[in-house]
Amino acid sequence: MKSLDISGFFVKCTILIVVFDISVVCTFAQKTDFGGGFTFGNTISAMSAENIPGFWKTGLTTGLFGHVKVVDKYKVRMLLQMDMNFTMKGTRTKPNFGAEGHYRRDKYSLSFGYIEFPLLVRLRFNSPKTSNDGLWLDIGPSVGFLLYQRTVQIITTHGGRGGMRYEWDDLYDLKRLEFALHGGITYVFKRHHGISFRFCHSILPIGTPDYEYTSGLLKKHYNSTFHFVYSFQL
Repeated sequence: MKSLDISGFFVKCTILIVVFDISVVCTFAQKTDFGGGFTFGNTISAMSAENIPGFWKTGLTTGLFGHVKVVDKYKVRMLLQMDMNFTMKGTRTKPNFGAEGHYRRDKYSLSFGYIEFPLLVRLRFNSPKTSNDGLWLDIGPSVGFLLYQRTVQIITTHGGRGGMRYEWDDLYDLKRLEFALHGGITYVFKRHHGISFRFCHSILPIGTPDYEYTSGLLKKHYNSTFHFVYSFQL
């Protein structure tokens, strides 16, 4: 249970970072070139793997952000934004029906928890200097720290009689760090409110398949995640 052994360390680090980020946001939010706030929303994610079909799994994401204005001329506004989010990712499978008398897979769900730190460039064109309202383009990399992984499998007989539930931690040998790329749009309205749609994909593998269970056609694992997020700027 390697991820559980180190999760306490990550939680302590996260608490310290949260306290620091809140203090920074509170200090600079009233200044012209600085801003910040919090986010909350949903994720829909899948993990590529030979033995795990790519069916999407829902989760939650929440966090803090702070940004600084770096360009504001010629009707172009650019912000540099740093996020800190707790994000749930994972994947799931459809039931696997076998022959009569064999077992079938009723539920197979992988759940991952990450602390992510995206560094985003946010661009808006034809922007009046007096307002942040409107449509922004967001793009940038992130690094994520794996807090936990959990696998749940429930199988029953083909006729639905009986049932067995299995749960594992660290069933898959995943890396502790995820390097990913984010891209999407944010619409800001009434100065403080924003709605974001972003897609995030691992740019480096998060792990390798267990060849005892796979044919090895897919040599690496990657996370793919859609984010639907509400943000409030202080």
